Amino acid sequence: MNLKRFFSPTGEQPAVLSVGLAIFLLLLFGINQMYPINQKLSMQPESLFTFDIGRLSSYPLGHMSITHIIFNILALIPLLNIFETTHGTLYTGVLLNISAVVCGVMYCVAGRFLYPEVSVLGASGWGFTFFAYFAVKEASVRPRQRLFGTQYSFPTLIGPIVTLALIAIFVPGSSFWGHLFGMIFGYFMGWKENWVSKIAPPSWILIKIEGWLSKPIDLIPSFVTYHKEESMNRDSDYISFVDDSENGLPLHNTEGTVLGTA
Repeated sequence: MNLKRFFSPTGEQPAVLSVGLAIFLLLLFGINQMYPINQKLSMQPESLFTFDIGRLSSYPLGHMSITHIIFNILALIPLLNIFETTHGTLYTGVLLNISAVVCGVMYCVAGRFLYPEVSVLGASGWGFTFFAYFAVKEASVRPRQRLFGTQYSFPTLIGPIVTLALIAIFVPGSSFWGHLFGMIFGYFMGWKENWVSKIAPPSWILIKIEGWLSKPIDLIPSFVTYHKEESMNRDSDYISFVDDSENGLPLHNTEGTVLGTA
């Protein structure tokens, strides 16, 4: 893995929303140590049916322990940073909320029959969403990945599925269903990204909002980058962030034509 490209795919400073979200999650975790806000953030299956709608988007923000939040930040933020860099800051914020709500609805509907008393809390669902999204994108240019630099490889698409199973086995207290629904949305977003984009406000509305917020945006510190909607081209070809020289596998396009080997 090319770590520099992983955290900064365009060579720019880290994306502002990704950095800000990590700080915000840590801040909420600290507040919860003094005042139990997790009780107000967590979502139960009944939340949808009692019209406690706020919880459908707030549940990814709370965390139960320092281990919980650190692992979620490490899993989510690098992938989110890449997505924000190539899709725009405001669009990424909108999509995070859409993802939380869609997965929250799925969790509540299934939970009413399968686990009516089990609540969910944490950003790991977001992590699985972007893990699955990038698995689809990576598979389009690199169908197989090497396993930790060995001679063995595995289909790129199944990485999130294997991870889901391993976490369910070795971290039994984790939310299997929350992870599953996050992963399902991520696969869907990877395969049908143009469909998902239709749920979000159109680009011209995002540009207008950024125009209204131009003064606050200009105050953003220079060590992070705000990616404006007007400079985004979400239809451009996907560029892998995996270092070819370390992978050693053929690179393919979506038609299966060999583009090169490392």
